[in-house]
Amino acid sequence: MKNFKSEKPEKKEEQASSSLNQLLIIAISKHKEGDLNEARKYYQKCIESGMQTQDLICNYGVLCKQQGDTEKAIKLYKKAIELYPDYSEAYYNYGNLMLINKDMNQAELLTDKAIELKPNSSEAHYNLAQILIAKNKLIKAKISLQKTIELNPSNIRAYFLLSRLLCDIKCVNEAKLVLFKALKIFPNSAELHINLGALLLQKGELKDAESITRKAITLNPNLAIPYKNLGVILKESGNLNDAEIAIRKAINIDQNYTKAIVVLGIILLEKDNAEEAKRVWLKALQIVPNSGEAIYNLSKQLYYEKNYSLAIKYLKKSNEKRAKVLLLGCLLSLDKKLDFYSQYQSITSEKICNAEIGGIVEHANIIYEDKLDSLFCNQAIDYIMFDKINEECFSNEYFNQLINYFKDSKNNKRYQAILKSGTQTSGNLFSLEYPFISAIKKSLEKKILKYKQRFQDSQEGFIRNWPENYELRSWMIGMKKGGFLQQHNHGYGWITGSFYLEVPTSNNSQSDSGNIAFSYQGPSYPSKEKDFLLTKKIVNVRDICIFPSSLFHRTIPFQSNTERICFVFDLTPANNL
Repeated sequence: MKNFKSEKPEKKEEQASSSLNQLLIIAISKHKEGDLNEARKYYQKCIESGMQTQDLICNYGVLCKQQGDTEKAIKLYKKAIELYPDYSEAYYNYGNLMLINKDMNQAELLTDKAIELKPNSSEAHYNLAQILIAKNKLIKAKISLQKTIELNPSNIRAYFLLSRLLCDIKCVNEAKLVLFKALKIFPNSAELHINLGALLLQKGELKDAESITRKAITLNPNLAIPYKNLGVILKESGNLNDAEIAIRKAINIDQNYTKAIVVLGIILLEKDNAEEAKRVWLKALQIVPNSGEAIYNLSKQLYYEKNYSLAIKYLKKSNEKRAKVLLLGCLLSLDKKLDFYSQYQSITSEKICNAEIGGIVEHANIIYEDKLDSLFCNQAIDYIMFDKINEECFSNEYFNQLINYFKDSKNNKRYQAILKSGTQTSGNLFSLEYPFISAIKKSLEKKILKYKQRFQDSQEGFIRNWPENYELRSWMIGMKKGGFLQQHNHGYGWITGSFYLEVPTSNNSQSDSGNIAFSYQGPSYPSKEKDFLLTKKIVNVRDICIFPSSLFHRTIPFQSNTERICFVFDLTPANNL
């Protein structure tokens, strides 16, 4: 039993006797057996008979805490400290009770004292770490957890807590090492494999994440979480069919697993099954009516289907920032001007800054002839950057391998509703372990840095609030003769870019064919016959174009037999998966 002293009390002439010792032995035995009521009777008899050993008082306090008698437990701990001011267990137990009661200041003082008296108490260091985390003293908490593991390498809880803390302070690589260290001690822990697999997924190391997660399933095939995680990994890898199978296994194990149900809906949507996806998200909402993920995904699909009123019904149930912005977009789509302005004021007061609101406000300013401030980016067309990625940065060999990868029919493709006469790859290409993928990522990162430096003096929100931690997501799009991409923006992103691999030839009568066009006109919002300032940009092979994700854009149809292929990417704020 934790914090439980089972040894016989020290014999002290002034208070000890064989009969009292026998009573205490019975009390301890009953306590260990879980017979708390009987144990309490014997502890109380010892107290009433004048016995006041430190172990008696503390053990009795532990029992009172177990029974929920906090007031009595505190009195006993205080008495133990008064009689034995150098007894570390009394401070530890009292501090532990204060931790449970969320009195963190008192808990910290008491636990510090326990450690001062007994520096090698791993449990005290572990409790101190929990207290420090609650008080947001994360660096000190990290040190306490490291000390816990040093003193007791078999404390598996400490590894879990330390890895989670390291992820919170953005030390993901260090967290990874902690979990690998724990696995050497606990090689058969399914939970450790689950956590490590999830961390590797977050880092984009999908191959290792899949291997570790499958090991977790082997160790405990009755857990739903690793199947859900495996489904996400396979989805990110572009393997939608196997992803669906894994997710459905998770749901078979736990039919109320809303996170898995939401992911299943996303997979179904990418497989061009919007109706079933909506049914799945509705099922999630039956289980958890306020599920932010289910509400947002369902509402987003309803929004695309122009069912704005129904989307609003669900969005009003969510307190998430992205839901509030999507609600603003629905109100604009319905041209409910007064409601739109009211929602805009609410969003502005919360200082919500994302690409979705940027596109909404720029469109609204034109149709309502206003000058509402976009907290993300105003006049986004002024923030388009064109550049080249030459052979020195990205070799012709890698360039051609990237094209061949796209043209390989074995690679997975996903449904894309706004793409006509074309195909789009599935998953995040940056998760692939190919040299040409690593090379293009490095080239793009240099251009992203150049973009940020070019506009570093801007006061626009997307520059001032540039995410410290971000992830890059990428895919490829190919279009054949007559193909084009409809007007859209990337409301979930921060900046968006396109690197052009093949560009259709144009003739004098179709000089703009295959090029990219930008405007402030959202595809779902009323136009009121206003001029949205269409801006066309010519694209050539090895061009790279980067712009705020809020900016609406489309491609111009072409009639050339040359395929149009581009590598697209988004920089998005980091999201813990």
